Amino acid sequence: MTSRWPLHPAPRPDEALSSWLTRIAVLYTSTVEDLVADLGFWPGRVADLDTSPPDRLAHELSERTGVDGHLIRRMSLSGWSPWLLDSTEPNPHLFMTYTRQFSVLLPAGRLRPREISHWLPWRPSLPRMRACPQCIAETNPPHPYQLLWLLPITLSCPQHGCRLEARDSQVVDFRDWQSRPPTPRTVAPVLLAMDTRTWQALATGKVALQGADIDAGIWFHLLRTIIDELCANLSEFQNARKTVMTAWNEAGLPLRLGLARWHTHEDHVPTMQLLALEAAAAAIHLLEASALTGQGPDAAFFLPRPPRGGADGSSTKPAAG
Repeated sequence: MTSRWPLHPAPRPDEALSSWLTRIAVLYTSTVEDLVADLGFWPGRVADLDTSPPDRLAHELSERTGVDGHLIRRMSLSGWSPWLLDSTEPNPHLFMTYTRQFSVLLPAGRLRPREISHWLPWRPSLPRMRACPQCIAETNPPHPYQLLWLLPITLSCPQHGCRLEARDSQVVDFRDWQSRPPTPRTVAPVLLAMDTRTWQALATGKVALQGADIDAGIWFHLLRTIIDELCANLSEFQNARKTVMTAWNEAGLPLRLGLARWHTHEDHVPTMQLLALEAAAAAIHLLEASALTGQGPDAAFFLPRPPRGGADGSSTKPAAG
């Protein structure tokens, strides 16, 4: 087979599909929209390429570039089902399925049932790119950007140990950073530890918790569960309020960020999403240090592995997805 795009950069680890296609388009003095149209697809929004691109797009791209189709699929959120996503299609029951499979800080069954029609885990209602200043500084234009930089699921870059910096615009070529690069900011070890596990989940499909490995899907569900428990309505805390407040205090943040109404993590403004992640990192740190006792049965995931049995990767809980 002769590739119809003989010149193309290799996709980088964890790169977003729109990023890779942007770098290909630059070689051909074209646009991402034109490339996708040339493959026979209506491009829609460029952001949709990183969420749920057409099923056959990966196959067509593989034909043009020779890059394995499975690798191309992993460059969008839909390629991470069932690890990161249970489903790529929203349905009213998905929120309950994803966030209520486990109970960590609150007793099981404490949170009220919710049906949310258009919800997908980790996909923000108000997309905003963040990026690692050092990753950008170490690459040439057009700078590649990573899929996780588009989601409210991490705070930092584990490779460089610095905070992901918000983009002031959606200009993906980072011209503004070439003239005025942000100063990298070191993140606290507690935050870095949580983010390292998230990156490990995508890279290897496993996460090490207190010496025991769990599936990546379990990690993503646990993390999303903890965020939901931390941000639950006050009436749902009942006698677990002190447990939840301890985590917020450890993060140096007000309980529930002082919000009067409940929203999904994905519907919060970006600033609130990042603060909720800081509280989740604090909760996980306290659980693992035995400084906080979770009232849910799945708090055991964060305890030292018992000599025999217990909540590790072979837990009776089914793997996510």
